[in-house]
Amino acid sequence: MAELRVILPDEVDRYLESVIKSGMFGNKAELARAAIVHFLNTIGPISKGYDTETSFSPDGRIFQLEYARESVQRGRPVIGLVCSDGAVLATENLSEGADSLLVANPGIRRISDNIAIGYSGLAVDAMMVMDHLKPLDLKTEEKIITAIREMYWNNTLRRDTRPLGASLLVATCFSRPRLFEVEPGGMITECVAGIIGSGSDASRSSLAAEYKKTAIKNTGKLISSMLGEGREYAVETVLAGG
Repeated sequence: MAELRVILPDEVDRYLESVIKSGMFGNKAELARAAIVHFLNTIGPISKGYDTETSFSPDGRIFQLEYARESVQRGRPVIGLVCSDGAVLATENLSEGADSLLVANPGIRRISDNIAIGYSGLAVDAMMVMDHLKPLDLKTEEKIITAIREMYWNNTLRRDTRPLGASLLVATCFSRPRLFEVEPGGMITECVAGIIGSGSDASRSSLAAEYKKTAIKNTGKLISSMLGEGREYAVETVLAGG
C-alpha cells in the first residue's frame, strides 16, 4: 500500500488527536483513509474520468451520452408525421416576434427533394451532420441511415470528440414516405410519428393516441395539439412522387 505523508497545521493536528481520543478511529492514518474514501464517494465518477470521457462507468453508464440527451430535452420540440401523400416536419417558427430579424427558421432543413431533417438540441451539432450528408449520393434510406449512424458513432467512440448533442427526425420519400428518429447515441428507429425536444417524453404517449395516417393538409390540428395552440409553425414536407 502506498504511503502518504502530509504536514498539518498545529490546530488541525490537535483536532485530529481529539477525534482519535474519542475512540472513533485507532490512529491518524485510519482517520485520513476514511476521509479520502468519503471524499471519493462524494464526487463519484468524476475522479475516475467517467464524467469527462466517453468510457463506461462501473455501473455501465456513459455520462457524456446522458448529457447529450439532456441537451436535446432542452431543445425546441419538433414533430414528424408519415402521411398518405408524403411526410411532414413541423416546429415553432422563430422568425416571429422577438426573432423577426431571422431570415430562415433553423429547426428544419431540406437535404434534397426526397429528404428533410428536423432537429433539436445543439444546432451546430445537427448542422454538422446535415453538412456531411448534403454532398453524398443518398438515393436510399439505407444509405442515409448508415451515413448518420457512422457519424454519431464516431463522435461517441473517439476520445478526442464528444457525443453529438442533437436528435434528428429524418423524413424521406423514395418509394414511400418514411420517418426515422435519431438519438444522440446513434440509435435510429423508424416510426410513423415522432417528437423530439423539450417535453417530448410527456407528449409521446399523446401523439401515439392521436396519430392517424392522413393527408399532409389535414395534419394542422395534430401539430398544434402537440406543439401548442396559437403559435406560428415552420413546416417542411417531402411528397410522394416528388
